[in-house]
Amino acid sequence: MSACIEPFDIGPEIEDSGSILVVEATLTNEMKKHQIILSRTIPVGTDSIVNFDAEVRFVPSIRFDSVVPTFVVYERNANVIITNGTGHKFLFFEVSPGTYESTETFQAEENMDYTLDITTSSGENYRSTAMSISGRSQLDSVYSQRTINSNGEEGMAIYVDGSDPNGTSNHFRYEYEETYKIIAPKWTPYEFEILNDGSVMGEVPAVQLVPRVREEQVCYNTVSSSDIIVENTSNLGMPDVQNKLVRFITRDNPIISHRYSILVKQYSQSLEAFDYYQTLGSFASSENVFSQVQPGFIEGNVDAINHNNMVLGFFDVVAVDQKRLFFNYADFFPGEPLPPYFQNFDCERLLSPKLGDPERDGPSPPPPGQCPQPLIPRLKLELVEYYLDNSIPPDVCEGPYFVTPRICGDCTILGSNVPPDFWTE
Repeated sequence: MSACIEPFDIGPEIEDSGSILVVEATLTNEMKKHQIILSRTIPVGTDSIVNFDAEVRFVPSIRFDSVVPTFVVYERNANVIITNGTGHKFLFFEVSPGTYESTETFQAEENMDYTLDITTSSGENYRSTAMSISGRSQLDSVYSQRTINSNGEEGMAIYVDGSDPNGTSNHFRYEYEETYKIIAPKWTPYEFEILNDGSVMGEVPAVQLVPRVREEQVCYNTVSSSDIIVENTSNLGMPDVQNKLVRFITRDNPIISHRYSILVKQYSQSLEAFDYYQTLGSFASSENVFSQVQPGFIEGNVDAINHNNMVLGFFDVVAVDQKRLFFNYADFFPGEPLPPYFQNFDCERLLSPKLGDPERDGPSPPPPGQCPQPLIPRLKLELVEYYLDNSIPPDVCEGPYFVTPRICGDCTILGSNVPPDFWTE
């Protein structure tokens, strides 16, 4: 019946640790141009990813890909090189802030060592220990099931079965990339065109309906996983991974409303890499306030070589296998209501703002009443989309059209209108 809050004092070694280089580098046996991400830590107490809402970009009037999180401080203009055991150097160049891509296509080979070297623009040098592939990776299957989790939540569980065909590795890490279909519930084939905004004294505001010039009914969004998912089969009494849960999606999550796809990757890791990611995962977890770990420094396999600065990160060289799964909401929830729309927007609530044309608008309320914001200012702010014509004559404070929030009538707020290359119906 009572509670208290116990203050936690941040030690000076954390509070005054300064800006620490963060290295995200995984080299795989895939033939491709590999990427390495470099960033910097930010001071304790400032806005960070801990306080970042993953759906903050879902703003009714802003495209999904136009909002860039500002809490990440990327390391710019660094020299990044991977050297293999024969002395061949693979050069990387910066393709976007903090993201470095190899200039050539290559793959990690078995029985070959690889070392990562980083030189920052300020002259700091960092080097990893030599790493090599520790085993092969085989992702046997990816499958979904409607279930109820340990918290009593109903939803869709994504499981995997995997193994190392050579039996040389018992440590695995999983990442996924999910793509989902978005259908704007209040889309129509028409949109507004402003003919006269009424800014000139004596002119009457006017709009017309024109066919849409681009696809805005069906879109797709792709999101990469941020969870740390590891498995140690040596503790399971069997050499293979079976029924490993990699993703649980509650049934009220709008990403499964129509068609959903997930690409799961399985990495075969060394014990050193497994221990690092397992520790990192436990530091990032806060499921129970009575079992939280205290913040501290996690040592990886990248070290400073000409200074005493700390560095966070792990250079991993792994074998990878991947599989993709599709499913439809109707396959598992036939005839059942769809999940609420994104951010719980009530797309059934329609508005009819006044146009500003006395001959087409409904009456104004008696003084001192005022009508809400008119239609044209809302259109200029890209807040609304056309839905249907209003009755004649319109009611008090109503105009000649019913409109819906843009997020309900234009799917490009939430995703791309270009289907991914891998997408199938």
